[in-house]
Amino acid sequence: MNTLFKKQFVMQSFVLIISFALLGAGLTKAFSSFFVEQKKDILIEQSKKISKTFKQAYFLEGRYGLLALQNEIEILEEYINASFVFVDNEDNIKIMSSDIDSKWYNKKVNFEKNLKEGKNGYYYEIQGTMGGIFDEPMLSIGRPMTINEVYIGTIFINTPVTDLFLTVEKAYQIIMLFTVFAIIGAFVLVYLFSKKISLPLIEINNAAKIMANGDFKKRIYINSKDEIGQLANVLNDMAESLDEQEKRRREFISNISHDIRSPLTSMKGFLQAIIDGTIPEEKKEKYINVVLEETERLTILANNILDINRLEDMDNQNSNVNFDLNELIRRIIISFEARVVSKNLNIQISFGEKETFVFADLEKTQRVVYNLIDNAIKFTEDNKSIFISTNIKLDKVYVSIKDEGPGISLEDQKRIFDRFYKADYSRGKDKKGSGLGLSIVKEFILSQGENIELKSELNKGSEFIFTLTKSE
Repeated sequence: MNTLFKKQFVMQSFVLIISFALLGAGLTKAFSSFFVEQKKDILIEQSKKISKTFKQAYFLEGRYGLLALQNEIEILEEYINASFVFVDNEDNIKIMSSDIDSKWYNKKVNFEKNLKEGKNGYYYEIQGTMGGIFDEPMLSIGRPMTINEVYIGTIFINTPVTDLFLTVEKAYQIIMLFTVFAIIGAFVLVYLFSKKISLPLIEINNAAKIMANGDFKKRIYINSKDEIGQLANVLNDMAESLDEQEKRRREFISNISHDIRSPLTSMKGFLQAIIDGTIPEEKKEKYINVVLEETERLTILANNILDINRLEDMDNQNSNVNFDLNELIRRIIISFEARVVSKNLNIQISFGEKETFVFADLEKTQRVVYNLIDNAIKFTEDNKSIFISTNIKLDKVYVSIKDEGPGISLEDQKRIFDRFYKADYSRGKDKKGSGLGLSIVKEFILSQGENIELKSELNKGSEFIFTLTKSE
């Protein structure tokens, strides 16, 4: 009972058995009532006809003329499979069928008569032995007769109740036979239906176990458009996403290991050479500066990794304030003055308004602008230009940072925001970069509910455009 198939099969089978049992009982009761009522109607109809004949005989020949009807009674009892009893106005038996013991002739019978009214007039209905006349229970229908408004007696038509039960029993047997076949057929359908539902679920369950063990290559192939098919598609999508994340995780570890190992190896080698005296005294300062540059590279890498972790811990929480975006951009550009001058770059600034106030996270926005300008300076050749602008459209502020660098290929644009990803064009120039700068930019922008896009062509430069919410 530990599988869905068994539980479902047993539950549905139980429901079927209960349903068919109730149906069988209901049909049996209905047939029983139908046959009894049908037989009763026949007896009531026949009692009306026979009472007319009795009244005619009594009117023509008197009370004792009724004896002449004995032959007709015998014929009728064969025809409708019933016996007859006629009692006079004092409940004495005057005529009775041949199968009734003759000792009852002219004896008074005591029984409770229940007078009813039907569409064929008044009649008595008795179930029992009629005061001991019969040896078995009978259904008796009596028709009281009057001549000139004088009660002369009652004619009773009697049929054994056991005959009715035999008819009902035959109907019951037929119902049971069809019920058994119906249950067998239903069990087969329930089995097939349960298998149809459980087999895909078993496949999904097995695939989920494989995925839980870290293998995200497994796919579920279920050709169904119902909830089970939708679940399979969701799991496939999840597996594909997890597989992609696993690839990125391995790439992340590989990249960070490389980025950490390279400067550490370089630093260790130079420091060991200085200690051993391999490096001449006059060149020690040069190599110590190289070691310092490598430590700076490691510091940047560590800070970027901390930023990534901090992003995940912040869970998209922002400390939004109102501030002048134009002033923020001015201050950041000033911080790059030495690098701009050394490369003789032309920084062109275009602000749509003198002051552009936004409602955003100041620290995140500062990091976004810093990283984008840093990239623009890094990849723009000497004596070229960088364009920075802000424009207001409705309730959004659009910030553009465009360079005249080498541009980014379409293939690299698909992954440019991935962690530790470096486009081929950047590998020779971005020696200190970790491949996390643009990833942090995107995370910071999306965490504020804003958007960022890249427009770039090879040999024509790159433009990063992001939005912020205008301050009220």
